[in-house]
Amino acid sequence: MKPISRLWSLLIAAFLAIPAPGQPALIERAQAMVKAGNAKDAIPILLDLYRDRPRDANLCQQIGIAYTQLEDLANAERFYREAVRLEPGFWAARKNLATVLWFLDRKDESQHEFLAVTTALPTDPVPHLYLGLAAFGQRRYPAARVHFDKAGALALDNPETLPAVVETYLQTRDRSVPSRVVHHMVEAQNPDLDLLSRIGELLLQHGDYDLAALTLERLTSARLESAEAWRMLAAAYAGQNKPEPAYRAYSRAVEAAPNAAEPYVELAEFASSHGNNDYAGQVVEQGLRQLPRSPELLFEKGILLALKGDRSGAEASFKEASRAKPAWNLPWMALGVTQLESGDAKQAIATLKKARDADPSDPRGHYLYATALSKEAGPDAGKGRSEAMGALRKATELDPNDSRSYALLGQLQLAAGETAGAEAELRTALKIEPENTTALYQLGLLLRKQGKAEEAHRVLDKFEKVKAQKHAEEESLVQILKVVPGTRTP
Repeated sequence: MKPISRLWSLLIAAFLAIPAPGQPALIERAQAMVKAGNAKDAIPILLDLYRDRPRDANLCQQIGIAYTQLEDLANAERFYREAVRLEPGFWAARKNLATVLWFLDRKDESQHEFLAVTTALPTDPVPHLYLGLAAFGQRRYPAARVHFDKAGALALDNPETLPAVVETYLQTRDRSVPSRVVHHMVEAQNPDLDLLSRIGELLLQHGDYDLAALTLERLTSARLESAEAWRMLAAAYAGQNKPEPAYRAYSRAVEAAPNAAEPYVELAEFASSHGNNDYAGQVVEQGLRQLPRSPELLFEKGILLALKGDRSGAEASFKEASRAKPAWNLPWMALGVTQLESGDAKQAIATLKKARDADPSDPRGHYLYATALSKEAGPDAGKGRSEAMGALRKATELDPNDSRSYALLGQLQLAAGETAGAEAELRTALKIEPENTTALYQLGLLLRKQGKAEEAHRVLDKFEKVKAQKHAEEESLVQILKVVPGTRTP
């Protein structure tokens, strides 16, 4: 069993501090033992009393508290439940019962009991805290916020609950509480550094880069040698559009962990995103001198070479990355893309099949495999098209929000004469991404064939405008493979 939480310990202490009126001397003695942390010796005394007084709700409550201190939550539940059965309005016992059920991971039963308490005691912060945590776990953030507001200090003053509270307010787009929390933490003489890290991470995830930078500056001032802290601070600066501090923070991350690949990769990606591919390449080479067999660095080197137009060099790096980590699908995908761009669809099919098989849950593998199949013409073109459509259906199942898979599926269905299905897929693609050029062009052609001249004209006119604006389909497919740090490896 996991050690009892700090929050639960505080609640027990609060209940123990409430004397029961008219207690016999033995109960007082046993209660004093529990307060002193000696529940093991108190239990026999309490159980002897219980045999004589089985209908005493307060005695049942005291036994439940003793068992809770011993972390015997099953017996604690039994006696809290008996106390509530004997006296349904015994709200302290019902709160303890609800809390025990929470820690027994019986959240639905726990919520039922806490809701009963809030009906009778609407201002009691304890049930609101747990109801807030329950709503948070169910992603019902507005409801969680209402309960956390009512829980007050019980929610805000406990490190166990603070991340959930902060995230709830971020999800409901209210910076007031996160801002107060951050300023309180950064001004503290000895802040909880793990909590600072967690709150900083949450702020980054929600795009609040100003508060994230403030939090993480305090963290790095205390953890100078933490590469993770410097990496997060760099990401916050990048989000604030402060490239120079971001470069410095990424460099500090590299200094703090010279034998870890991720800081080099992130610094290289940041440099590349700011148009400095030469510097990005230098960073990768620096990392490879420390970690010559790092699949992450070899992959990043391949991406940079591909962006520079060096396809043969990119292929060599992707192959090295694949050999270093055969089960990682991303190098296989990148290699397959470079083979496609070189016009070697047959080899790309074999490579992208390996990518798909390495991680069948990644929709990109299915999409790229289908792309390769769609480009391979020959005697088995019909069979390849059918297999490609199957791969695209799998891609849409795994990621129903990627317009590319729907657009290509519609294009292939149109080629196969399945006009009704093609129209549905193409319109789905445009609903997700109204400027998807493949879907616009293919739908325009289909509408023209159907004699819907006016709508076809509108769709094809939009296609021409979008293509002119963004040079559609001219960007390298390698761009698809640029992924955010932290999602590269399984």
